[in-house]
Amino acid sequence: MSDAGDQRTLGLKVTNFGPIVEADVELRPLTVFVGPSNTGKSYLAILIYALHLLFGGHLASSRRLLFRGPSRDRGRASALRDVGGETLDQMRKWLNELPENLDSVSPDNVLPLPPDVADIVREAIHNNDDLGRELRTKFARCFGVGAEATQLIRAGSRGGSRILIGHDWAAGESSTRGMEHEFTMRSGRNQAPEFKTSVPSSTDLHFLPRADVLEWAWIVRSIQRPQEFDGRHTSSEMRWASTFIASLADAAVTSAAGPLSRSAYYLPADRTGVMHAHRAVVGAVIERASSAGIVDAPNVPTLSGVMGDFLNELITIEDEGYAASSGHDALASALEQDVLGGNVAVERSEANYPTFVYRPTGLDRDFPIMTSSSMVSELAPVVLYLRHYVKRGDTLIIEEPESHLHPAMQAEFALHLVRLVHAGIRVIVTTHSEWILDQFANLVRLSDLSEKEREDLRGGDAALSADDIGFWLFKPNAKRRGSVVQELKVDPEAGGLLSGYDEVAEQLYNEWAEIGNRIADRGAV
Repeated sequence: MSDAGDQRTLGLKVTNFGPIVEADVELRPLTVFVGPSNTGKSYLAILIYALHLLFGGHLASSRRLLFRGPSRDRGRASALRDVGGETLDQMRKWLNELPENLDSVSPDNVLPLPPDVADIVREAIHNNDDLGRELRTKFARCFGVGAEATQLIRAGSRGGSRILIGHDWAAGESSTRGMEHEFTMRSGRNQAPEFKTSVPSSTDLHFLPRADVLEWAWIVRSIQRPQEFDGRHTSSEMRWASTFIASLADAAVTSAAGPLSRSAYYLPADRTGVMHAHRAVVGAVIERASSAGIVDAPNVPTLSGVMGDFLNELITIEDEGYAASSGHDALASALEQDVLGGNVAVERSEANYPTFVYRPTGLDRDFPIMTSSSMVSELAPVVLYLRHYVKRGDTLIIEEPESHLHPAMQAEFALHLVRLVHAGIRVIVTTHSEWILDQFANLVRLSDLSEKEREDLRGGDAALSADDIGFWLFKPNAKRRGSVVQELKVDPEAGGLLSGYDEVAEQLYNEWAEIGNRIADRGAV
C-alpha cells in the first residue's frame, strides 16, 4: 500500500480471556474477526480498545509528569535506583548536544542516549508496576464489570488470563524490536495483576524510538537547564533526572506497543439504538446523578465504558452543519454519496444538545436520524467520526458493519472501509457477513493485477495486499470449553475464504432439496 500510515504489525496472544481459550493474532492495518456468536469476537475487540486507552493514556500522563517539572512525590520514578552524579553529568551533556534548531531533525534520525542513562531506562522498563493495575482498571470499565475484572477470566481455567503483546517492525525502523509486554490476571481477591515488560539483550535502547524523536526533542528543549555547572548536584536536579528517565522509560514502553499508543474509537453493535435513544439515555444518567446521596436508583442501568465513550463522543460533537470541520471529510462524503444517498449533519438546540439530521440527495429538507432508515442511523456515526475524531494512524473498531444494510450496500461499505485503510486509518471489524468477507477477499485478489489491469474494475483503486489484512476465525471447541482463534487465508481455488458460512448455505440447500423430494414422492403415490 502506498499510503497507509503506521504499518507496524502488532502481535497479540491471549489465553483464557472471556470465552477465548487461546488466540494468537496479528493486528494489521485491516483486521477482521469472524465466527459464530458467543465465541469472543467482541471480547477481543474490547480488549484491544482497552489496550489503546492504557498505552495512549500512559504516555500522555508521562508527558504531563515531565512538563510539571521535578516531582517531590516521585510516583512512577520510585522504582528507579538513585541517579548518580556521573549519570546526571552524561544526561546534561546529552541535553546540551541536542540540535539547537530542532525543526531540522529528520524523522529518520535518532538521538543516542548515553550508556549509563540507557541502562537506567532499561531498569525502569523492567520495574514498571503501574501498568498492571491501570490495565485491570481499564478492563473493569470497558467491559462494565465494575471492580470485578476477574470475571473476564475464562470459566474453568486454572492459570488465569494471560495477554502477551509484541510486534514485528519493518526492517531498520526501531530500537525496540523484540520488546514484549505481558499481563497476567488470576482469580481471587488477593491476587494482584502482574505486568512486566521484557527487553531482550539484543534490543538496543540507546536511543529514543524513531517515532518519538521530534516530540521528545521538543520536550527536552523545554526543560530548564543551568548554563553553568559547578560540579554539585542539587536535589531538584536529581528529581529532574528521575522524572525524565521515568518519562523516557514510559516512551520506550509505549513505543513497543506500536499502534496501541494511538487513539482508538469503538462503534458498538447497538449504535443504531443509541442514535435513536441517546436523549433518553443521557436523561437517565442525569437522573441517577441528581439522586446520588438522596435516594437509591437501582433500576437505572449503568453503561459499559465502551458504550459510555460512544455516547459521550456523540453528544460532544461540534455543530458544523453540512460543512466539514476537520479530518477525513473526503472519505466521509464518499460514504454519504455511495451508500447513504444523502448527508449527515449535527445541529444544536438552544440548550446546546446535539440533534443528528439526514438530508437525502436532491432535497433541501432535513429529517431527524430517528425517522430515517436504520441504514442511515447505522452508518451516521461512521461519517461523524471520520469528520470529527479519527486521524491518520488511529484505529476505528466497528462491530458488525453489516447491520441493517442490504447485501449490495454491505459490499459497498466494505469497499469504503478498505479505502480508510489506504488513507492511513487502521480498521478492526467483527462480522457475520459473507458478503463483506467476499468483498475483502476480492480486493486482496485484485492486488495480483497491475494497476493498469485493474483500473476499469470495481474497487480497482482499493486493491489490498494480503500482508495488510488479517482474517481471524473464532471456532468453538467443546472439548476445551471455549473458542480457539485461527487465521484464515484467501484461497484462490476455493473462491475466497473458508469461513464456514458456505456450510450453512449448503445445509439450507440440502434441506430445500429434501423437502422438494418429499413433495415429489407424495405426488407419485
